[in-house]
Amino acid sequence: MQEEYLHYLWRMKRLNFNLLKLTNGVPINIHEIGWYNLDSGPDFFNGTVSIDGLKWSGNIELHIKSSDWYAHNHHLDEAYNNVVLHVVYEHDKEVFVNGVLLPTIELKSQIDMIHFSNYQKILSNPQRVPCAHVVKNYKLALLQQIDVSFLHRIERKGIELIEMLNLEKRDKYSLLLAAILQATGGRVNKLPMQELAKILPYQLITKEQWDKTRLEALVFGSAGFLKEDFADEYYKSLQHTWTFLKHKHSLLEMNKSAWKFSGIRPYSFPSFILAQINAFLLQFDLRSLTDLTAKQIIDQINKLSTSYIDVYWENHFVFGKQSKQRTLSFSKQFKQNLIINGVVPYFVSLKHLYNDFSYSDIAVELMEKLPSEKNNVVNYWQNIGFSPQNALESQGLLELNNEFCKFKKCLSCKVGTENLEK
Repeated sequence: MQEEYLHYLWRMKRLNFNLLKLTNGVPINIHEIGWYNLDSGPDFFNGTVSIDGLKWSGNIELHIKSSDWYAHNHHLDEAYNNVVLHVVYEHDKEVFVNGVLLPTIELKSQIDMIHFSNYQKILSNPQRVPCAHVVKNYKLALLQQIDVSFLHRIERKGIELIEMLNLEKRDKYSLLLAAILQATGGRVNKLPMQELAKILPYQLITKEQWDKTRLEALVFGSAGFLKEDFADEYYKSLQHTWTFLKHKHSLLEMNKSAWKFSGIRPYSFPSFILAQINAFLLQFDLRSLTDLTAKQIIDQINKLSTSYIDVYWENHFVFGKQSKQRTLSFSKQFKQNLIINGVVPYFVSLKHLYNDFSYSDIAVELMEKLPSEKNNVVNYWQNIGFSPQNALESQGLLELNNEFCKFKKCLSCKVGTENLEK
């Protein structure tokens, strides 16, 4: 038996409530099952029950065994003092709250074991998506779950963006700079990009945008890339300018060792990515972003010009080491990351910052207008019968895969519950 399954039975009211009794044989009336709590604390908030003609309002806790109350140290946690009902699969121990016996229901004899067996079969499916063999039969439920998963994903990213910055830096432009930086860092260099966002003043970027060398020196210097002794004229020019800017504005700089180069392709090297970010900042006025429509944002990012990337990067991926000559371009992946992992979370963060839901509408519209991503998760879902039509659906699939299917949270998924209840 799994506690998650008991939660499902309770919140879906898949029990015969008319037959429920306390372990001492006293009948109980369940008026309100409570609000399902996914955070810490009791499982269901604000339930209402009647026992011996007295109505009780409070929280409801579920366990496999009643002794789990003590195993989980709920008797030491004041958050559980307002529990009015204990619902367990097996009653093996009396539980007392502040010296008073806690009313308990045992479910062992009330559960439909055929239904439970079907649930077990779904969980035991070895495929990476437990319902892979039938998912194409539940397209409507899948689309609904993808929408829910997508909203969870962008909400989480928007809130993380706000929490990343100190209170004094939580203005709309500093948030946008942080969003752009961490969006392009990838999984390997996301953390150093976040660190750079914390020490790189957006106000100074706007002051230095008029001069390409000063802006590049500001970004590369803050990132800790201008501390070495290279003979390149381009490098020396940036280094000299950074020394001036650093002392003039009392700027901080990172330790270069924070950046990761091993295990990633040269086109993803942080030095090369920052060169592209510099070019983006030189030609994209961040202050105008919230005045643009979703289509205008996509159009402007798609039209980014490589002429703003210094020619030095035509044969370098890092400072001081020459590479094979190539034609510079903003990759499709770079542009996609700017929008999906940067601009979209930024708009969601503005929704929370200003309590304005119109920003969330723009985020959704952006994702609906972008084509689906191409990755292993999307390929897998295409093979089992579902092809995402836009970036909203591909991002929703990523969330569904990573937060539901991977952990077999089928009882929290619309497809999983429909499959179980067929």
